[in-house]
Amino acid sequence: MDNLSFDIEELLSDVESLKISALTHAANITPFIEGRTIGAGCNPAKNGDQSESNRLDTDPSDQENIKYAPDLKITFSNRADSVGSYPNSRQVGISECRAVSVRMYQQDVERKRIQDVQKELAERHARVREADRLRDSQLEEKLRKAELDVARRIREKEQKLLDDLREQERVANELERQRLAEIESENKRSAEKSQLLKRQEEEKRRKLSMLTAIFSHHTNFHSMTDDVTKMLAAVDKDYANNFSKEKKVVQALVRSFEQLLHGVNINREATQPDVDKAGELCKYMEKTIAEVAEMMSRIQAEIAERVKKEAEQQTQAAQKQEQGQQQQSVAVAAVPATQDTTDTSAVPKATQQISSQPHPLAAFVSQESLAFYMGIKSFYEQHQTAVKALLEDASMKAYRFNCQKVINTPVNAISVVSREHFVDKFNKLDALLGGQSIKIGDTAVSINGHPLGRVYCTMLLAKKFVSQADTMISSNAPAAFPIAAIVVGLWQKYPDFGKFFLAYLHKECPYLVPYFLPQLEGQTQDDYLKGIGYRFSSEGVLEKQDQYLKRMTGLARLYAAVIVSNPRRGESAPHPHGLEYGWKWLCNILNLGPLPDICATLITEMLQTTGGMLWATYGKQFVKLLRLMQEQYLPALKKVDEGGPKARLEGLVGKIASEGRIDRPEGMFSPDFW
Repeated sequence: MDNLSFDIEELLSDVESLKISALTHAANITPFIEGRTIGAGCNPAKNGDQSESNRLDTDPSDQENIKYAPDLKITFSNRADSVGSYPNSRQVGISECRAVSVRMYQQDVERKRIQDVQKELAERHARVREADRLRDSQLEEKLRKAELDVARRIREKEQKLLDDLREQERVANELERQRLAEIESENKRSAEKSQLLKRQEEEKRRKLSMLTAIFSHHTNFHSMTDDVTKMLAAVDKDYANNFSKEKKVVQALVRSFEQLLHGVNINREATQPDVDKAGELCKYMEKTIAEVAEMMSRIQAEIAERVKKEAEQQTQAAQKQEQGQQQQSVAVAAVPATQDTTDTSAVPKATQQISSQPHPLAAFVSQESLAFYMGIKSFYEQHQTAVKALLEDASMKAYRFNCQKVINTPVNAISVVSREHFVDKFNKLDALLGGQSIKIGDTAVSINGHPLGRVYCTMLLAKKFVSQADTMISSNAPAAFPIAAIVVGLWQKYPDFGKFFLAYLHKECPYLVPYFLPQLEGQTQDDYLKGIGYRFSSEGVLEKQDQYLKRMTGLARLYAAVIVSNPRRGESAPHPHGLEYGWKWLCNILNLGPLPDICATLITEMLQTTGGMLWATYGKQFVKLLRLMQEQYLPALKKVDEGGPKARLEGLVGKIASEGRIDRPEGMFSPDFW
């Protein structure tokens, strides 16, 4: 198709050239021709020979091509008489013949030229038509290709759209499958979690029931221990040796029960074997009590029989003679003397027997710490009951508000910006507890504004200082020392303030006694957790463990800072709660079974704050305590605690052992600060 293509412009240019050539030849012969030369009504040439000859002379090349028509009925003659020889003929001259021949030739040439032009035009028209055909064919082909291309593109777009729709459908199906799988997985996890929570709740109830059973047995065992102790203490000294076996049995049972409680305290849970063992120990104690009661019944019967015989003998002797009467009187006097001696000797025996009995809460608190704790608690509860009259008096609401304001303002401003600022805050609080009027705005506040004002303000101030451990000291360790210094200064002058301070401290953290409060029989889990310092939100949600430990850390820092803070210069009273209390606390808590998280947290804070001064004061004894902690306490702690507090305590003890010193706590006052 490409080989047959024609250039339309070139064909049109050739036709135009042909027209110009024809017109040029016509212009050349026009001077020699008059009138029409072609077609009907043409005029023959009327010019003479000379003119025809001249016309022929003008184009010599044409003379060589002169031809004559053989069929012309023309007679050529040179004679004059020959004219009449042929009646139908016409005499024609040579010049005329030539002119005719030339004209015929010209006509022939013109015909050929016209034929050639027509042929050329036909060819050109054919080429133009071919070119048009080819162009139309090419255009049609292009249109066809364009249509095919458009159709192809439409098909491709439709296919792509279809593929996209299929892909979207596949993705949607895949997402739906994944969503269903996730829903199924989530449902499965929820079901598993629900089952786990259910099992945990059941396990919790089981453990709680076990602990409840243990403490129920413990209460029963403790009651029976008291009963048998009183029974054995009332035994006459002459028969005391008869109960030596039973005493040993009771002591063994008490030790076994203490070991059982110690194991429960360490594991923080009780198992069925523990409950069974506690029940068996109670049964053994019941059996022992029954045996002691039976033996005492036999002894009492023997004593009664012996007294009866002695009375009969004395009666018989009195009847025989007067001397017998004297002897009878002596015998009668001897009987109460013997009874008095028996009673008197029984008292120290009872005291000794009771004191030798193991302390029932030995696994939770030492006897000395328990006595101290109960004294502080009793003091607080007595005054708390008394101050209720002021708290419930609606007419004293403004007075209570002013007391709170006059206490909160200086306590919140305690800092070591300068010595003058620090002393000013102490003086304001000292003046308040001393009975002076303190100005708050336009109102003067005094603890003498109500009969219970002194107790109320003292308790309120102690509670405010303890609350600073949570709000300030737990996140800023150096802040403990300015607060502790004012606590010590006020404690020296107002001992009741110190007792209230310890009461609120023990209430927030009984581990600072140290006292590992056990869960009592019938006590709910929430009440027990509140008792050991945990807090619940208004919706009843238990706080997180890290929040609890952070608050306990602040309380331990404040307590340790109070122990090591120097009293105010010029005060004659000794430190009300000095280093000896820190030493006792460390010794007592190390003698108790370690608890997870809380024990390591408190011991770490106590060592960091008081360790340096305890080392300087107790020397080798403190080193022995550190060695005991490293060799015995930490391995025992590792069995129940694998968290961060245990790791920090191990790191601190290891650092102290390697460096041979304890750094001075940051923020601690110098002795001459105030």
